[in-house]
Amino acid sequence: MKKKIFITLCIIALLFSCKTTPPAPKIEGLENASSFMKSNVPLISEYSLDNGIKVIVKKQDTNRIFTLSVVYSGGLALIPQGKDGLESLTLNMMLRGSKKYSYEDIKKISSENSSTMSANTGIDLSWLNLTTIDKYWNQMLDVFTDSIINPVFNEKELELVKKAALMDIKKRMSDPYDFTVTKLHEKIFKNHPYSIEKDGTESSVSTIKIEELKQWYAEKLTADRMFIVAVGNFNPSSLISQLNKTIGKIPVKQNKIPEVKKLDIKQNLFTEAFEESKGIAYIRGDYIIPPVQSKDFTTLRFTYTILNELLFEIVRTQNAACYSVWTNAHGFNSTYGSLVVFKSDKPTKAKTAFDEAIAVLASGQTINLKGQGIKSGEGSVTKSSGNTYAPIAENLEAYKSKFINGFFGNQLTNSDAAAQIMYSQAYYGNPYEYLRMIDKINAITSEDIIRVTNDYIVNGKVSWMVVADSATLSKLDKSKFMKFTGNVKK
Repeated sequence: MKKKIFITLCIIALLFSCKTTPPAPKIEGLENASSFMKSNVPLISEYSLDNGIKVIVKKQDTNRIFTLSVVYSGGLALIPQGKDGLESLTLNMMLRGSKKYSYEDIKKISSENSSTMSANTGIDLSWLNLTTIDKYWNQMLDVFTDSIINPVFNEKELELVKKAALMDIKKRMSDPYDFTVTKLHEKIFKNHPYSIEKDGTESSVSTIKIEELKQWYAEKLTADRMFIVAVGNFNPSSLISQLNKTIGKIPVKQNKIPEVKKLDIKQNLFTEAFEESKGIAYIRGDYIIPPVQSKDFTTLRFTYTILNELLFEIVRTQNAACYSVWTNAHGFNSTYGSLVVFKSDKPTKAKTAFDEAIAVLASGQTINLKGQGIKSGEGSVTKSSGNTYAPIAENLEAYKSKFINGFFGNQLTNSDAAAQIMYSQAYYGNPYEYLRMIDKINAITSEDIIRVTNDYIVNGKVSWMVVADSATLSKLDKSKFMKFTGNVKK
């Protein structure tokens, strides 16, 4: 009889363990993938809570840190007009006290346990994050999940949160570069979800009431918007069991996440006076680039790292036209690129020098890494007998090595890994896509770089914003910003 009971219990235990043991993922092309991808795919597994929330776990046994991110999809596309910062305020308030733990309790326990809980609001996503040591996991998870499922929304705490938010907004708008970006996006993102300020405006933050936060929490921060990423030396069965008792009980409300339409950016120049800049201009241009999921997006992202070397050499070193200069790819649901000149006392010259650097790359040339070497930290070149420029093909492997080294640098912590997984899940629909980055970079040719530079940058429609004092703006040659002025050699 005892033997039968033992066998029955074993069968039940086996069935329970199978419930939280996912099938091996079927990853297309894995047999030909990099060793990095092959070694990391087995460490990632996917589960579902009782209410359908996906849980992605990456096994990380090289340290004792546990990271858990609770992610809400939708972002700015869900925020009503005039309610900028609504989700940001709500998430921050969730960590300011729950039924079991006051805000003072949360601060004290987190400090004693060397742990952090944070609220983060992005463009297409928002998330709550817990980072702790394995020793304190159970206690910190209880604090964290109670904040998520039982926030109290204390009126006095809201006033403190709003005060901090308003101070940050004022600080941002007093910074000339942040002012430049904000004013540019007011122009080019009009009537688009990205026109909403994720952290709020002075007007919206001042007027949002606690009842609105409670309503947003109840109606919008629901299971159908959520997925979870956990990185650490977790026991998945135990983790899923813990989460099902808490987050697994969050209701499903069938919230529909709106599709984000493509941005419509035209060739244009806008200017804004900022008298405190005193002879210094801040310049930014935004333009359309291909979607995140396309091969061209990755190629362009890599191309920017090469272009940034050229920009530093030509715009700053050769022309002394700025303090710093860079490009960036914004990989959101609606993608756009940015071209930036930071602190220039010669804004027109900076623009033409910027175009000159682009033209060099579009013509198939780049900084001659082999002939001159790269000075660490700044991206400027050291002087030597080698030619300044050389064909892209001659330096392509060196640039790929630099990019891949930087990519590995973004995998160092559990929080870094969680962010990579979060991005993959949100924009590709699976948690493994970031593991393909090395293979994607290695597949890029010099012809690909020349093509995307011409197609998207040389022939792109850029909306520029120049912010400076009135005297500097009066000397601006606006015609140089309304066209590409570089000379591309075929």
